[in-house]
Amino acid sequence: MDFYFVKYRLKSRVTAEEGIGFFFGKANEEPEYDLVIVPSRHANYLSVDLSLEYTSFMKLFNEVKNRVFAQIPESSDLSREFLTYLRNYVTRKGSQIFGAEITAAVRDNDADLVQYIISEIFKEWAPKIEITVDFKQVNYEEISAENFMQLWEEFDDEGLAEVIKRPDVADLPEIFPLVDPVRGRTLAEFDLGDQLFFVVLNVRKPENLERLKTLYPKHFTERGNVLPLAGTLLGKELLKGKRREYFLVKVDIGEGMIGRGIIPKSVKIMSEMNRYQEKVDSVQQRKWDEKIAEMVKEGSQEKEKKLEQHQTRVPKESHKSDFLLAFLMSLLLLGIVLIVSYFFMEF
Repeated sequence: MDFYFVKYRLKSRVTAEEGIGFFFGKANEEPEYDLVIVPSRHANYLSVDLSLEYTSFMKLFNEVKNRVFAQIPESSDLSREFLTYLRNYVTRKGSQIFGAEITAAVRDNDADLVQYIISEIFKEWAPKIEITVDFKQVNYEEISAENFMQLWEEFDDEGLAEVIKRPDVADLPEIFPLVDPVRGRTLAEFDLGDQLFFVVLNVRKPENLERLKTLYPKHFTERGNVLPLAGTLLGKELLKGKRREYFLVKVDIGEGMIGRGIIPKSVKIMSEMNRYQEKVDSVQQRKWDEKIAEMVKEGSQEKEKKLEQHQTRVPKESHKSDFLLAFLMSLLLLGIVLIVSYFFMEF
């Protein structure tokens, strides 16, 4: 889990107001937040599905916000007052403490706790306020993939199809950068020679995959790119679509191998090495945790098999010995796991 994302809908019968809003932030860090409030008679404007993924939700939320502010003048004042109240609440609570609370609730998938945290915010604003909440754990890859899918949905409409047929880019592996909405920078802020953190989405040719697996054996398997990479930005070319602007980038993946990608100009992408390293380390840690869990499961199954064999050989009077054997084996397995975990944390 790299980010938490909490969306909510509120309804106050006392003040005859309804609204939608969100909290989004890096795990254990302060959130970004926004909301839109309308008089209840205009509730039909708030047609935003809370279950939408991050990119789709944010796109629709901003469209709704702009339309509401343009067509319902009083909504702008209501939203600003609510936002001031919300900002004061988060400041009093402590923005990082608040972010850590949401992180813990979302990470534990505790719907009741998330509901409670959000409800506590607004209970001082209006009594008996109704809150509906939806939340999700989000990682860099998911946000990057959502942005990429949105790009390809609009690809033909933007008139970019001919670009990728150019001889200088047609056969290059397709890359897309890690999107970082919190502390990322737009590609316009990157200089040639800067590092770019990305995933390879399409190797284009089988020989490309074999070469990448040789270059980065921990990052590639037969399934493709399983860990993000760091490369050097070699070139960026501004492309004008029918509705917005993009950059065509070329990136040195390593040993002269070049990847290409088309990235919307407005997208914020990861720019800090420490965040990239944190991401890579967390993925490796998850793999190690999965391995430990597998070891525990295998050890438990082996223990049960031995106990079954033991029980078929020994008379009933030896049940105490069986229990002692099982207990000692559990301690031994736990000791191995703890020692291995400590070794991994050290190195």
